[in-house]
Amino acid sequence: MIIISLDIRGLGGETKMRYVRNLISKEGAKLVCIQETKTNSMLDAKYFLLWGDSNIGWLHNEGVDKVGSMLTMWHKEVFNYDNHITRKDFIVMFGQHIKSKRNISMVNVYAPCNMVENNILWEGLHNIKLANLIYKWCFFE
Repeated sequence: MIIISLDIRGLGGETKMRYVRNLISKEGAKLVCIQETKTNSMLDAKYFLLWGDSNIGWLHNEGVDKVGSMLTMWHKEVFNYDNHITRKDFIVMFGQHIKSKRNISMVNVYAPCNMVENNILWEGLHNIKLANLIYKWCFFE
């Protein structure tokens, strides 16, 4: 599965939209994580236009005053979305890779430069990982 992660520093203009669409198409991406979209929200049509296909899913985190905004997108033929956890500095998405039938977690991170906030971010992600492992162990294995 081809995954693209990109810090776009603003997704509002047509030039950047075209750049991302061409990158997704050229690389054959199936999952895309974009940081710093600097958008509050987008209409469904804009997500479809960005990917060049309507068979996609997405999660958008608006950040705080557009700072730290993130977008996670996936093609529904490759990834079956189950659930997600969103905080101001990350999106964690849970689901299944359809071809391998394996459960996966995908994390889109916008890490703060401040060391204290950065440590809080990674501690939070570590706790989510532990909780997810305990959940799987208790109920699925």
